[in-house]
Amino acid sequence: MRSLTDTEARSRAVRAVGCGRDTLHELDYEDVALSNAALALVRRAAHGVLRRLGAESAGPLSTGRALALFLDHVFWEERSGGLILCAEFPDASVCLPIPRDFWGLKPRFAPVQ
Repeated sequence: MRSLTDTEARSRAVRAVGCGRDTLHELDYEDVALSNAALALVRRAAHGVLRRLGAESAGPLSTGRALALFLDHVFWEERSGGLILCAEFPDASVCLPIPRDFWGLKPRFAPVQ
């Protein structure tokens, strides 16, 4: 599968979530911290996606594996303050909105240059 360009990924996220193109800002997933409530939401969504794809394993889905599914593109939506985690598949995107109270930016301990 080829990777989507940033423009294609943004267009898919806009269509999936129904927000304005200029209100989405891509973030690096390593800069984002999710609450326990957000991680539970991600696990439930991952179970649903894998079930729809017929790929759900018999065993439990770890939080790390569930989260990895939704880290293809991470956007901050400025109007709502929410986060949008997107899983990219060849013909579609699955985007999961995370409410603004369920996430934050990780603190930086080194000066930004």
